Amino acid sequence: MMKKLKLKWKIVLWATALMIGLFISYNILQYLVMNSWMIHYEEQSIEKKMAIMQNYYSNQKLSSQLIKEDESFVNSINEKSETIRILDKDGNSIVAVSEEELLQIPSHLVQNEQFELIKLGDDRLLIYREPLVGTNFVGTIEIVRNMEIFDGLLSQFGFVMFLSGIGAVFLSLIGALFLSKQIVSPIQDISKTLARIKKFGLEERVNVQPTQDEISELAIHFNELMDQLETSFNQQKQFVEDASHELRTPLSVLNGNLMMLNRWGKEDVEVLNKSLASSLKEVDRMDKLVKDLLELSRLDSEKTINTEIPLINPKKVIEKVVNDFEITHPEFGFSFQLYDDTPLAIRAGHLEQLLTILIDNAIKYSKDDKRVNIDYRQQKLSVQDFGIGISEENVPKVTDRFYRVEKSRNRKKGGYGIGLSIAQKLMDSYKGSLVIESQLGQGTSVSLTFPKVN
Repeated sequence: MMKKLKLKWKIVLWATALMIGLFISYNILQYLVMNSWMIHYEEQSIEKKMAIMQNYYSNQKLSSQLIKEDESFVNSINEKSETIRILDKDGNSIVAVSEEELLQIPSHLVQNEQFELIKLGDDRLLIYREPLVGTNFVGTIEIVRNMEIFDGLLSQFGFVMFLSGIGAVFLSLIGALFLSKQIVSPIQDISKTLARIKKFGLEERVNVQPTQDEISELAIHFNELMDQLETSFNQQKQFVEDASHELRTPLSVLNGNLMMLNRWGKEDVEVLNKSLASSLKEVDRMDKLVKDLLELSRLDSEKTINTEIPLINPKKVIEKVVNDFEITHPEFGFSFQLYDDTPLAIRAGHLEQLLTILIDNAIKYSKDDKRVNIDYRQQKLSVQDFGIGISEENVPKVTDRFYRVEKSRNRKKGGYGIGLSIAQKLMDSYKGSLVIESQLGQGTSVSLTFPKVN
């Protein structure tokens, strides 16, 4: 049954049941404590009266006749709802005094000097007996106290508890409803927001209450998650659009060349060679693009390098990459400075890939000043060019996939806007950092900082 109830009503029922349980437990405890205190109070009162009687009779030569004649003493100390009796050794009553009707209980001699609480009809009677011993007399003093006054007070207390219990149930329900609303309302907001997201898109957000409690933290984390999801979704959408756009150009070139060859170019050797060369160039471009996309996908799935990372001396890798570029780009001047031989925790292939991306970009975006400086110091590798530079507002965006400041010019240079994205992913996987510093018309410096080796 409880499983079918909504969370709101579960909270109401459990909170109300808890409050009622606590209230009943507290009142029962209070009732028992009050009853115990009342009985203890009466016991102390009876013991004091018994001590007075014992002291009074201890100074006299006791006899049954004397006790009868001195009944006025017993009358003087007798109270309302109380019976005092003095019994002889056979249990017969010598004196029996009460302001009201005598409390009739079985007469017997002292068995022990302990209080007895007995039920007689509707009344509770508290009985106490002590032996009365004189020179010529042996008997018992018996004091019987009717607890009707205290029982009446307890009955009134019980009635008050009953009425307050009804009030407590009512207040508990109201409090539980208020509490459930406070708890469930933010959760309902999140649920409604999810429904709106499903219907209208990822732009919807939960209203965060200024309470700074766990529910508010949940709403904040939910909104942050939705921000990340929206950003990721938009990036993926842009990625698909850019990838489609980049693939459209080489596919169009290939389609045009094949259609030309199919119509009339097969007989013209010069046209055939140009078309084949152009087609092969576009195939190479698509092959490089697909490889870059696969590399990005692999880095996205790996996040971090989990296997053991070897320590390498970066000098050999850097020298090899620089030497390859000196052969393929003899018009450029490459300067390489190694300020120390601090080892790096990175695979040699990844370091070569990173440096190739940075130097390749430096070459593409250089103008008349064809210099590229590479230096390494204290686990920081920097590549600097003196080319066209990047505007300040575009610097944070150049590591996005397919982002290019001037798309038409960059496509002519052979770029796809993926290289720096791969470099950023590789540095993230090694828990390093990639920092770009650039000024328009003065050049760009890209620095890779690797974690320190323990």
